[in-house]
Amino acid sequence: MTEPQDSRRPDDASGPAGVPPWNPGSAGPGTGGWQAPTPSTPPTPPPGPAPAAGPPPQDPWGFGGPVAAPRPGIVPLRPLALGELLDGAFQYIRAHPRVVLGVSAVIAVITTLVQAPFQATYGQSLETFVGPTGGQPDLDALAGVLGGASALLGVSAVVGLLANTVLTGLLVVVLSRSVLGAPVDARECWNAARPRLPGLLGVVLLVALATILAFAVFLVPAGVVALAGSTGVAAALAVLGTLAGAAAAIVVGVLLALAAPAYVLEGVGVMAALTRSRALVTGRFWPVLGILLLGTVIVVIVSGLVGVPFGLAATGVAVAADTSPYATLPLLVSSVGTVIGATLTAPFQAGVTGLLYIDQRMRREGFDIELQRAARA
Repeated sequence: MTEPQDSRRPDDASGPAGVPPWNPGSAGPGTGGWQAPTPSTPPTPPPGPAPAAGPPPQDPWGFGGPVAAPRPGIVPLRPLALGELLDGAFQYIRAHPRVVLGVSAVIAVITTLVQAPFQATYGQSLETFVGPTGGQPDLDALAGVLGGASALLGVSAVVGLLANTVLTGLLVVVLSRSVLGAPVDARECWNAARPRLPGLLGVVLLVALATILAFAVFLVPAGVVALAGSTGVAAALAVLGTLAGAAAAIVVGVLLALAAPAYVLEGVGVMAALTRSRALVTGRFWPVLGILLLGTVIVVIVSGLVGVPFGLAATGVAVAADTSPYATLPLLVSSVGTVIGATLTAPFQAGVTGLLYIDQRMRREGFDIELQRAARA
C-alpha cells in the first residue's frame, strides 16, 4: 500500500494560488491520477453450462446498479452514509487502540496535571466566598474567586489549545492510513505530523478567533447603546445580539470545521486550509452541521457516563475524610474520570471530523477513485 502523498494538480482551480489536494496514488505521469482502461478482447468462455450468478451487490446510492465499493480499511471507499461515518470513527480506534488511545491518554494526563492546581485554587477560593454553611456570601473574597476563575479559564484555554493541536495532528495521520488499511506506527505518525504542528496551531487559533469574533460583533450595538445610557434598549439589543451571534458563530465554526485535516493532509498554508474547508462545506452545510452536532452529543453522553461515577466517588471520599471536594484525594479521583473520558471521546471526535473531510472530497472531487487505486497498489 502506498502512503498518501500530496501533489498539485495542473488544472486545480480551487483558489488564486491553487490548493493541492491529497492525492494518495497516481496511475502514471500526466494522467492526473486517473487512467482510462485499455480495451482488450474478452476471453472465450469455456464449454459447458455457465456458472450460477450470485445476487448483485447492493448499490449504496439507491440507483439500482451493481456497485461494489472496496473496503480495505475502516470505511468503504465511496461517499459515506451517516452510520458508516460514525462507525468508521469507532473502527479506527478499535483497529489501532495502542496508538490512538495511548496518544490520547498521554495528552489527557498532561492536560489534567497542568489544570489540577488551578482547579484546586479556584475551588478553595469559591468555598471561602460561599462560606462553610452556604449562607451569606463573603464579598471580601469575591476578588479571589474572580482571580481564580480567570486563571483557571486562561490556563485551560491555552493547555486545551496546545493539546487539541497535537492530538488532531497525530490522529488525522492515523485516520488517513486507516482508511486505506495501511499499517500504523506511533513513531512514523509523529514524524509525519510533527512538521505540520506549528502551522496547525495557527489554524486552530484562527478558527477559534473567527468563531469568537463572529459572536462578539453582534454585541457591539448593545455596548454602544449602553454607553449612551439607554439601559432598557441595551438589554433588548444584548438578547437579540446573543441569539444572532450564536447563530453566526455556529455558521463560521461549521464552515471552518475541516480546516485542520485539510492542513495536515494536503500540505497547504494556514489561510489556504481555511479557504479549503469553506469550499468543501459550502453546499452541504446542513449535513455537515448535523453530523458534527450528533458527534458532539455522543461525546457529551459518553463523558457524562464516565465522569458522573467518578464525581460521586470523589464526593464520597471528601465526605468520608471530612475534607473539601477540592482537596488532593477527592480531586485525584475526579481527575481520573476526566482523563478516562477525554481518552475515549477525543479520538472519536477527531475521527468524525477527519472522515467528514474525506467524505466531502469523495463527493466533490471523485476522491474515492484515487483511494481505490491507492488501495489496489
